[in-house]
Amino acid sequence: MRWVVVVLLAMLCLLVCGCVEEPKVVTKENTKDVNLTNNKSDKKNEVEENVKGSYSNPASMNDIVAVDTLSGQFEVQVLDCMRGIKANRVIKEANMFNLKPDRGFEYLLVKVKFTYTSGKNPHYLSAYSFKVYADGVGYSPSFVILPEELPEFKDVDLMAGGSAEGWIAFMVPENTETLIAYEYLFKPVCFIKVC
Repeated sequence: MRWVVVVLLAMLCLLVCGCVEEPKVVTKENTKDVNLTNNKSDKKNEVEENVKGSYSNPASMNDIVAVDTLSGQFEVQVLDCMRGIKANRVIKEANMFNLKPDRGFEYLLVKVKFTYTSGKNPHYLSAYSFKVYADGVGYSPSFVILPEELPEFKDVDLMAGGSAEGWIAFMVPENTETLIAYEYLFKPVCFIKVC
């Protein structure tokens, strides 16, 4: 009986590993479908690095970045952002228990829109599905209370055709270039340059 369980678990692991597809990222302006996997072809790797929405060539604010995964197709867009003194003031005034940013850091507020364009199953999404990268380091969302006029990005289960929109707060190093990334299966799959 024990061997049957071990064999079934091994088969399940192989099935799961074989069913995970690397996501594809394209922007609406550049609809070329390029897979972001590690291939042996130098020419293909060069093309992948130059794809709009990649780490080396991030999309811009208001660009719609399409992400194609085994789970379905999604669109990610940054609608607005603020950082520095203005964002720090907004966070401080929203709730007296919100912490000041650490020394050398500032708050970054990003308004994200995520659309589940097609797929068969519900897709769970939260603010923690996103990270901000600055100087090659990824930062998770901060625990803060946002003001009512900046509705936070909620934890949701989306069905195909559904979308979610809201603000996410991050604490990032001051005066650095920042990229927000949507993460699929714990890997960043698209990058958008923010303020």
